[in-house]
Amino acid sequence: MNGQQTPQRISSISDTDAPLTRRLRLRRWWSAASGNMRGSVLIGGAIIIFGVMIACIKEIGSSLPLPQIIVIRQVIITVLLLPLFLPDLRSTLHTEHLGLQVTRGLFSLMAMLCGFTAIIHIPLADATALGFSKVLFVTIAAVWILKEKVGPRRWLATFCGFLGVLIILAPGGAEPLSVYYLLAVIGALFGAGINVTIRMLSISERTETILLYQALVLFTALIIPTIMWWKPPTLEQWALLAVIGVSGTAAQFLVTRAYQIGEASALAPLDFTRLLVAVATGLIFFAEIPDWRTLLGAGIVVAATFYTIRRNSAPHLVKPDAP
Repeated sequence: MNGQQTPQRISSISDTDAPLTRRLRLRRWWSAASGNMRGSVLIGGAIIIFGVMIACIKEIGSSLPLPQIIVIRQVIITVLLLPLFLPDLRSTLHTEHLGLQVTRGLFSLMAMLCGFTAIIHIPLADATALGFSKVLFVTIAAVWILKEKVGPRRWLATFCGFLGVLIILAPGGAEPLSVYYLLAVIGALFGAGINVTIRMLSISERTETILLYQALVLFTALIIPTIMWWKPPTLEQWALLAVIGVSGTAAQFLVTRAYQIGEASALAPLDFTRLLVAVATGLIFFAEIPDWRTLLGAGIVVAATFYTIRRNSAPHLVKPDAP
């Protein structure tokens, strides 16, 4: 009788240990991966979550003032991050680079005001494609300001991805571009400033400190416009605002952490995958059907992104990073 139960027990133990074994293997892979590779994974997760947030902003942006949306979003983010802030608030507020923290917060403010405005008023694929000009800004700033070394292959991946963006936009069309397209490019410029300043701050600043100062800057800048233009949200709008806040918290933390462990010039081209998320979101939720230019450009973007991930996974290309 005991002999009949033994195989069942062994099978039961094996089934129980399987998830644990997979988690151990994942942890070992994560520990052995290069800083750029780990950053690539974090950026990928953030991009998917950002897609959810952007869809909600586009849906609600025509009925509520943008400053109100940003402030409510930031309130939810701050509440969710309170466990990080409260245990040692004095230490979290301590910074050796106050001016750079405020600058980073202002970059975030302008990137959201410009970028979200463009998202609300033009197709998601167009707004996202124009936002990819940030990649060139980041790569140039990484070389010029951060003194990072960018090899010719990574430059090629960056420019190939941008070529895909240009194919999607089809410059020179019959219809004139509106001011919202220009705002998308300006938002991308400020977005590049965010990425570069995070990399500069990561040398001495904690993730919690960076996020807390962003919240303080946004509250200070937008609280008065929010009060002046306040519109009471409906129950459905509160639900969308909650999703915007929660998804924004998760994505923001992942991006901040990614740029702390990976090089800005290596991670920037991975932003191109946002195009695929934008195309899918626009098609499913807003009936925005992409044309052949979008499909061709997306193919080039995917190829450039996959190549960048492969380059990021090569240990000999990466300097030692913090765990």
